[in-house]
Amino acid sequence: MKINAVNGTNQPAFQKVNQKYLKEAENWYKRRGDIESVWYESLRDDVTLFKDISVQDGIDTMNAAKKYVKEKSMRAFNHVMDCIKRA
Repeated sequence: MKINAVNGTNQPAFQKVNQKYLKEAENWYKRRGDIESVWYESLRDDVTLFKDISVQDGIDTMNAAKKYVKEKSMRAFNHVMDCIKRA
């Protein structure tokens, strides 16, 4: 995965990350301090069921959003990651 700086800032831009889902993860984190299960279900369905997002893009999105996941939610995170990898 190639990472470039965004507009001269230190914030990385992942080329294969679904920006919609990354922004939603950030918003969930700002509001609740963690990503809600609806986010996981929606991303998983878009990758595995509807094929709107490629498997690699789903994996990259999950990895980019990992910073917004609290330790108590890592089990759900890992479960969805496994589902996406098997798609």
